[in-house]
Amino acid sequence: MAKRGQAVRKSPTRSKAQPKRQSVPADVDLKKENAALRIELAEALERQTAASQVLQVISSTPGELEPVFRKMLENATRVCGAKFGTMNLLEGDIVRRVASYNVPPAYADAPETQSFRPHPKSALGQVIKTKQAAHVEDLRTSPAYRPPSS
Repeated sequence: MAKRGQAVRKSPTRSKAQPKRQSVPADVDLKKENAALRIELAEALERQTAASQVLQVISSTPGELEPVFRKMLENATRVCGAKFGTMNLLEGDIVRRVASYNVPPAYADAPETQSFRPHPKSALGQVIKTKQAAHVEDLRTSPAYRPPSS
């Protein structure tokens, strides 16, 4: 408290600038990273749910593979975001369909899609021969699909 006749001393004003908040790009980066982590978590939970469903089918149908194949394919199709899918079994050089999910009726009923021997130069033929994944950029340019030279 000041005495009579004395000036009241004022506290110095804050002339210093307030510290600036972190720059906006850092906030944006954190938001992007958070969103990416949420997507990653959702995908992991979806895979875990799919695996759990397959295990439930296995335990409820011991010795029966068809329901297990169907559930695996259904989950794989959903997780991949595909509209339909098929699962095949390789028996020697013959490919046999063991499960299908939501396939178009014309494809499902076509006898040549049930069991077939793939062309040796097709992607599937190469996978069988080399036992390695094959990447096909444009199926129309594959030797198995080009018309024979005249």
